[in-house]
This record gives sequence, structure tokens and C-alpha cells, in this order.
Amino acid sequence: MEPEVTDIAVVGGGPAGLFAAKSAAERGSNVLLFESKDKIGFHEHCAGLLSVDGLEKLELTNLPSDVIQNSNIIGAHIYSPSGNLVNVSKGSTTAYVVDRVRFNQYLSSLAIEKGVKIKTSTSILNIKRNGNGVELQTGKKTLSVKTQAKIAIFAEGRFPKLNVQVKLPSPPREKVIFASMYVMSNINDIDPKFVELYQTQKFAPGFFAWIIPIDEESAKIGIGSQYSPSGKYLEKFVLKHPIAKEKLKQANIEKKTSGAIPLSSYIKRTYTDNVLIVGDAAGQTKPTTGGGVILGGIASRFAGEIAADSIVANDQSAKYLSRYEKLWKKEMKTNLFVMKHVRQYLNTLTDKETEKLFLLINKPKIKDIVSQIGDVDNQKKVVFGLLLRYNLWPFFIRTGTKYLLKK
Repeated sequence: MEPEVTDIAVVGGGPAGLFAAKSAAERGSNVLLFESKDKIGFHEHCAGLLSVDGLEKLELTNLPSDVIQNSNIIGAHIYSPSGNLVNVSKGSTTAYVVDRVRFNQYLSSLAIEKGVKIKTSTSILNIKRNGNGVELQTGKKTLSVKTQAKIAIFAEGRFPKLNVQVKLPSPPREKVIFASMYVMSNINDIDPKFVELYQTQKFAPGFFAWIIPIDEESAKIGIGSQYSPSGKYLEKFVLKHPIAKEKLKQANIEKKTSGAIPLSSYIKRTYTDNVLIVGDAAGQTKPTTGGGVILGGIASRFAGEIAADSIVANDQSAKYLSRYEKLWKKEMKTNLFVMKHVRQYLNTLTDKETEKLFLLINKPKIKDIVSQIGDVDNQKKVVFGLLLRYNLWPFFIRTGTKYLLKK
């Protein structure tokens, strides 16, 4: 059987793969996308809290109403381990809560409109280079159909299998956060305009817990943890956290999801001859929160553009494709670097030190910095703003020195 031929093959039907495929097709390339599951958006991997600024960058401000679950998030209630509260708000809508299954399906419809062909229930088991580019072999457990492409974009997600086949790095499997989440109804005392974040090593070691409101009585409740199974920590949080348990004591679980998030920051190289890597497979996720849709989407659009340009230039060499890495690093390298160290620093704080940090941040002038310049996708602005506050220096010097000594 003769192999199917395409310009660009995209491996993975999550947001990163779909953004890359759509971007390449918009520039006139023939694009074939492979998704291993039976349907696009089959599994909901994250809470779906997406910043308005990020959606604007991705040209997604006009999402369909059935995709948006809550369009009124204006800020966050952040709780310390003992329950001290810091309220952060810009006073206007800063984020949407979306249904991630429908969001992915919407992205797939946009890609198809641009000419992308999608094959579901299709895994890529092997890839090898030849004189015409790359040959991808598909199948479930045994090799079957072959596809010939000039360039492949890997968007496999958090545990990629193909990176190693082209001698590119993968995010370290041991540096992940295990996450579990419930969608719950009949919740008491939640404000649909505010996300709730709980910084607590007892209930969410190495990360945090969250309540993301869908409306006045339903929300997504989740935790991330360095340890597995994360579901045990989530159950403990729902039943025993002093604040959360009162809100959730009469709530019903409507849905359960789980997954893993790579938090090691980006891999050292995301391109080689005939191949680009995007999204979670490239470590393009925020180490502070684990979010990857916006940053991964921005990088993936760059990948699609460069891949399409390489088709026109008839040049899929590593030298040509290195333009992709230059673009995405210019956009977010410093931000990812800062967020990585913020996450590692926060994980070294004891509960007592975290309480002290909350007391410092809760002062009006400092809280105003967080509220006014806070950007969930560009958190370096907040960090640099806080570092300019001299009254925070004694705390940062003391706890920062401890962090550096542990590295």
C-alpha cells in the first residue's frame, strides 16, 4: 500500500496540536492531524481557566456560548494554610472558565474549516526520516498504515513517546504534578466572580488546591500534588479542609477527572530536521499553576507558521526550523524561567513562612501591585513588581537564601 502523502503531519489533537495545524493550514499547507483517542476533546485534562488577555492573543475572544461556563471571573480569593485571606481583583473580567471538551472540539472545527484533515483513533508508533522528509507509521499495537510528510509537529502531551525517536529531549517524567478534580453541584457560599486558591502543604503538598466557580452553586474543585494518588488528597481536602468542607458538605460530585502536569519548564531543544515539538511535550506550561493552553497555544501558532513557511521555502532543515524556537523563546522564555523558580521557591516555604508572606502581601500597597499588574500568563511582572518593594527584602533574602542552599 502506498503511503498517504501530506505537507505537514501533526501528532496530537489537544489545543497545541490544533493550534499548530490551523496555523499551518491558514498559510496554505496540506495538514493531516492524528489523534489517538476516538474523539477530539475526549478527556478533560485541566480546569479550563483561561485568561482574557491570553484568549485575545490567540484570537479566541468570541468563543461560542456553549464553550464558556463562566465569563465573569474578576479575581481570586487566596487562602493561607491557616485560612488568612488575600483578595486580588482588577475589577473587570480577567478570565473565562471553559468546558475543556467543548473548547477542544471548537478548536478542531476551526482547524477543519481551514482545511486540516483529522484522523482519530490513530496512534503514531514510529517515525523515521527518508529522502522526502519523515515517514510516520500508524497503528494500535502493530504497525499498519504509513504516512509521508515533509515535516512533523509533535504535540503528544505530558508524556511524549516520539521525542526520543528523533533524539530530542522530553520533560522529565519524575518532575510532574499529579492533579485530580471534581465538578460539583449544590455548593454553599461561593462567589461566581472569584476563583478560590488554597496554599496548603497539608492538603496539596508541592502545589495548591482550587475552587473554580461555574455559577453560584457549582464549581470545579481540584488539587495538585507531588505525590500520587492525588485523588486521596482531593478527597481529604473536600472532607476536612476547615474552610472548603463547609462550602462542600452538601455538594454532589457530578464528574471526576485526573491527569499529570509537567512542571520542569521547557525542554532544551524543540526542533530538529523535519520536526518541531509544541505544548506539554515541549514543557511549555506555567510551572506556577500548570496551565498550558495559552502559552502552548502561542508557541504552537509559531510552529504552524514556520512549518508552513518551510514548505514554501522547500527547506525543513534544523537551521531553518530553529526560527520557531527563537520566536517562542523571545515571547516567553524569561517568564517561564521566573515562574519555574517561583514555584520551586514556594515549595521550600514552611507553613509558618507562608503565613508571614500572606501577611506581607495583604498590606494595601503591596496587594495593589498584585491586583493592578497581575497577569496569570505573564507572572514575571508581578514578581519584579514585588521585588521593588524594599520592605519585602528581609523576608525574601532570608527565605530565598534557604531556597538557594537547597538547590
